[in-house]
Amino acid sequence: MPKGGVQTNVTYSWGNSSNENAWGPFSPGFPLTPVVQQPVRGYDFKPNINATLQPRAYEQTGFPALRAFANVELVRLAIETRKDQVERLDWQIKPVDGAAKVADDPRIAVLTRFWRKPDGVTPFATFMRSSLEDLLTLDAPAFEKRRNRGGKLIALEIVPGDTIHPMVDDTGRRPRGANHIAYQQVIKGVVWANLTNADLLYVPRNVRPHHLYGFGPVEQIIVTINTILRRQAAQLSYFTEGNVPAGLLNAPEGWDAAKIQELQQWFDDRIAGNAAEQNKLIWGPHGSQFTAFKAAPIKDEFDEWLARIVAFAFSLPPTPFVRQMNRSTAMEDQERSLEEGLEPLQLWMKRWIDDVIQIEFGYPDLEFAFVKATSIDPQVQSEIDDRDLRNGSRTIDEVRHARGDDPLSGGLGAKPMIYTTQGATMLSDLSVGPGPSSVA
Repeated sequence: MPKGGVQTNVTYSWGNSSNENAWGPFSPGFPLTPVVQQPVRGYDFKPNINATLQPRAYEQTGFPALRAFANVELVRLAIETRKDQVERLDWQIKPVDGAAKVADDPRIAVLTRFWRKPDGVTPFATFMRSSLEDLLTLDAPAFEKRRNRGGKLIALEIVPGDTIHPMVDDTGRRPRGANHIAYQQVIKGVVWANLTNADLLYVPRNVRPHHLYGFGPVEQIIVTINTILRRQAAQLSYFTEGNVPAGLLNAPEGWDAAKIQELQQWFDDRIAGNAAEQNKLIWGPHGSQFTAFKAAPIKDEFDEWLARIVAFAFSLPPTPFVRQMNRSTAMEDQERSLEEGLEPLQLWMKRWIDDVIQIEFGYPDLEFAFVKATSIDPQVQSEIDDRDLRNGSRTIDEVRHARGDDPLSGGLGAKPMIYTTQGATMLSDLSVGPGPSSVA
């Protein structure tokens, strides 16, 4: 057995070797023998890929193009809408088992203080907006792990994802270990810094096995974005360089080119650049007739189709860009798109934040969670809470936790109770009567 545990002389058995016809005509044949048996590759990388100084050098679309495509109006509106939806979410640190938070747990207070400003300066909502920019545009969000002299994590700094070049080992996978270079930051074509997994948190969401980089929504609709750019260029030229007038004025019969040119010059001098004169009635020679041209449509169903593709890529409803639908259908479309598109982003954030909490801070029993906003009327919610408390299906602390309040001190609200006309009785104090007697 050579170094690395790779077996070089392997004997394979194919089919029934005792059958003399097993390798006759039209047989599958023997497999070729590798020169040297190698570890299985997780990614068929280009030779010398780690020495490439340009991130995404072997991808069809580079980082600068993705940045530019993300600023096309429809795409930018979709990105900013997703940021707005995430920004309004509330969050908390809680035990993994889902129990109500313990008011005097100092670890929760420490983590809450850290995540309120992950880099020590930027509030959580603004911090996440910045990270979502690289997620939705490049699918290459990256965070530098700042540590104190003792190696403890003290801050996360956002690093532009288009400056990070992931490394691969001989199996095509990310190098592991504290002393292995897993990433390089490339600035202006120069290797700026070597980074290990302990130095950088690199968390693309849509990773494919045959690519080194993530596959974000902007890259998924490159053809559509190119079409939108050309469509907008044609629409803009209608107002800036178009040569089709509103109509054609026919001169009276018998006029030669000189008379027509003289009338054209007089007409242009009178109304060109004069908005007041353009709206006045002008008398013309006998026999003159005006024929209106049908203007080309500035917006049609094709524009709606392009908007639908962009909205679908970001799991957003196309309602603002298409013809109006009935109110109930629009609301259903809005709720469905919000659920389908927002929840994956929440799960992405929760995954890497939980890794930081449970691995970097060493608190495996705590987790990050978004507080689900309720659209129930407050009076209806109060009636639901009151019913659940009276029948013992929820405790006072559970209701207070759902409202964002701390549990009652001394554990007074931790046990379920039944409320009757005689007062409140704890479920644990209720006696269980004998079961049905059996008949001999």
